[in-house]
Amino acid sequence: MKKIFLLVAIALAGFLQANAQEGNEKIEAMKIAFITKRLQLTPEESQKFWPVYNQYEAEKKQIRQSTIGTVKDLKEDGDFTNAEAEQAITKYIEFKAKDLDLIKKYVAEFRKILPATKVAKLVTAEEHFKKMLTKQAQQGGPKQGQGQGGKPWKGQG
Repeated sequence: MKKIFLLVAIALAGFLQANAQEGNEKIEAMKIAFITKRLQLTPEESQKFWPVYNQYEAEKKQIRQSTIGTVKDLKEDGDFTNAEAEQAITKYIEFKAKDLDLIKKYVAEFRKILPATKVAKLVTAEEHFKKMLTKQAQQGGPKQGQGQGGKPWKGQG
């Protein structure tokens, strides 16, 4: 009986992980389509831009994962000492500084690939995409006509 339960649990965990990964892949595909359209990237620009952008995203994720635990603990738990709060604040400031340094680094890289107008649009496109995802999550997922083929961002800039 325990073996059957264990097998079912493993299968369920694998299924849930596959669904989460599929969801992340869909979000990534939507993001690529959204940013490509928003920046009006040519095929040549896309070919140069996306590998650099993906590297930027990977470095941003690494920075976030290295500091998020301390800051998350501070936000979730109201019971912490002054020393723990000071440490969390310091970590948060370090995170923001690293994030800013990363932005500066990659804006310089993006400028080598794209005109300044498209680099500027990238910043707003990322923000609009996040807002769109948040709105969809609050409404229970993408609505008909939105996502890759739709234009949920139409009129937002």
